[in-house]
Amino acid sequence: MRQLSPTAATRILEGDQPAPRLRLCGDPALITTRAVSLGAKDLALLAYLRLEPGPHSREELTALLWGEYPDEKARGSLRQALKHLRDALGAAIEVDRTTLELLPDEITCDVAEFLERAERVEIDGEMMSEGDLEAALAIDVSRFQPSVAIRNSPAFEDWASATRERLVRRYLQLLAVASRDALARRAWHDGRRFAERWATLAPLDDEPVVALMEAQFLSGHAADALATYADHATRLAAELHRAPGQSLIELASRIRRESRVSQQARSPRSANGWHEGLSFSASLTGRAEEWEALKQAWETVCDGTTRVVLTEGEAGAGKTRLADDFLRWVATRGGTVLRGACDANAGAPFGAVVETLRSGLGAPGLAGADPESLAQVARLLPELRRRFPGLPDATVYGQAVESWRLFEAVAQIVLAIADENPMTIFLDDLHWCDADSCSLIQFLIRRTSEAPVLWYFTFTHGEIIRDAPPARLHRALRMASGTVAVPLRPLTEQDVWRLIRELGRIQSATAGRRFAARLHSVTAGNPFFVFELLKTLFARRLLGTDSTTGAWIVGSANDESATAPLITQTVQDAIAERVDGLPDDLHLVLATIAVAGRGCAPDVLSHMHGISRLRAAALSDALIERRLVVEENAQYRCAHPILADVIRSRLSTSRRRETHRALALSLEFLLSSSAFQEKEMGEIARHAEQGGDRAMAYRYALLAADACGQRSAHEEALSWLDLASSCAETVEETRIVSRHVTGLLEQAGWDEAPTPRSPNGPTAARLELADLDIPTSA
Repeated sequence: MRQLSPTAATRILEGDQPAPRLRLCGDPALITTRAVSLGAKDLALLAYLRLEPGPHSREELTALLWGEYPDEKARGSLRQALKHLRDALGAAIEVDRTTLELLPDEITCDVAEFLERAERVEIDGEMMSEGDLEAALAIDVSRFQPSVAIRNSPAFEDWASATRERLVRRYLQLLAVASRDALARRAWHDGRRFAERWATLAPLDDEPVVALMEAQFLSGHAADALATYADHATRLAAELHRAPGQSLIELASRIRRESRVSQQARSPRSANGWHEGLSFSASLTGRAEEWEALKQAWETVCDGTTRVVLTEGEAGAGKTRLADDFLRWVATRGGTVLRGACDANAGAPFGAVVETLRSGLGAPGLAGADPESLAQVARLLPELRRRFPGLPDATVYGQAVESWRLFEAVAQIVLAIADENPMTIFLDDLHWCDADSCSLIQFLIRRTSEAPVLWYFTFTHGEIIRDAPPARLHRALRMASGTVAVPLRPLTEQDVWRLIRELGRIQSATAGRRFAARLHSVTAGNPFFVFELLKTLFARRLLGTDSTTGAWIVGSANDESATAPLITQTVQDAIAERVDGLPDDLHLVLATIAVAGRGCAPDVLSHMHGISRLRAAALSDALIERRLVVEENAQYRCAHPILADVIRSRLSTSRRRETHRALALSLEFLLSSSAFQEKEMGEIARHAEQGGDRAMAYRYALLAADACGQRSAHEEALSWLDLASSCAETVEETRIVSRHVTGLLEQAGWDEAPTPRSPNGPTAARLELADLDIPTSA
């Protein structure tokens, strides 16, 4: 391809070529292979003909570009320009004695493509085609300049200026649509990217600054949002001598208030040992249905009806992350947010409620509460007296009345705040809520049933016993009318792929799919595990970043770091926190299930631990209730491969070996009176080998290989023969394996045996360099 600019050289046309392309955004050029050079006015004439389709008179064109010339000279210049264009474009230009016309289908143009794609995007805010929108915005029409060094052509300059203004106006409309759509899709980073471009092109308008501040705030960067507001206010004062609009002032005030509240919340756990400065902040992924449920609950509250939302899921499912994004969104909509968190180690009565009320000390409407209520609550929250120093002394009543007075006083404060603005009261980790707070929360929900209050709780199943106060509160809330349960499912493989593409700035349409699939299989889609594993990949140099673009690339890991288990200390600590508090009988069963790997039936647990099958099933069900184990096909396995890996790693070498040996012996005993199945023979061989019983492993590996050969599963049979060979202890046993291999090769029709794969065992939390199907350089 050749770009024929005013100073471009020419080259020979060779073979079939694509249609010529006219570039008008940036340095104007005709991209073609025709042997011709074009001057500035040649390109200017071509730009006008392409963007103003239809026939044009010669008089119109000479007046447009050569209006300052005498008539004869102007006509001669037009003829010369037409000759250059026809040499470059051939029959694409139709000419007669009085008019000429460019056939638009014969030449492509970036501006024309922008207009065509923009027409397919409805500007009233509804997304018609996300692909068209992205493609249109990729064409920077703000750089529209259809001519260079054009002189003595005021009519053309007027046309070019008006066209540029029209294009930029349409471009701004598209940026507004893209920004709103990205925020609606919870794609905070895309929203920020579009809003930044919008604000750059319209630096004195409030609307793009509102969009940019919302995108910055919703992506967790309140300081950036406030800095954007300060810069915009300074610019308006200097250039227009005015302040920002009221809506922008109110948004900045809400962001300040919410950022102060959120700073009081607990910081999420994070991994150590990964690159400082590397951002793992991504848009909210895979939570479209959950987000819509939260939005509908908030809209109901804004209409004056109380709602209770319970976000439920396993540890690490992203409950707090979803809540953080939603609470920021509520703040941008003018809602008041109070937030607190429960702590398993906090022993103070009403601790959860006190923390939540403390976050509302600066809330609008608090001053509207009656002084007696404020005085009662100040006994729990002394900071109230610093804000309201004239509060009376609290009246002391009998114990029964005392509790009611306190509960009613807290309710009056909540009602006073809600009377000013609809509000959300968020309590994280309800499963750790203290008993006093549980009673108060139940009272408050009933007492505020007709107020615009959204009660929002996160709850992790399996962390507490069924009779604990927070468990009873959870059941009561779930059964109440007006409660919205929002269970969080694991991320899908597609969700993980989208996450990797965004974080890694991956541009290729297919890159990262294998990486996402492997990451999903290791983590089972648990967001906490996904992020911790990604951080560890960087710490072990399996991943790196391009110094110029910041895009992820394959790192420079050595063999040792590339094969080490990819489990951070943070993940181990989080799992240990869940496992170490288990009763001894549950801990024993869980360890057996983790070592079993692929699944463990109740009769195996019964035989190993000397308990009845009913007892084994009951203990396993208790582990299921704690979200540590799942049941599939009447067998139990750990809920996550990483969970099983961590539990196995915490066992001593001797205990792991003896557990494997006991599993092999139990399987053999249970199946001794019935026909062996292929799966069990392989499991006995695998456990016996890892348990150190080489004779048993050899014997059952041969049986598993024969069973695989009978159903023509030749590669799997070869893997079992490889295991038998490694366990052979005599020359005769080695010869027997060799005869089996020879027979298998003949049966499979192989000239030589392929590399055997290892027998299926527990999935390890490992990734190899081959799994990283992302660029080695950006």
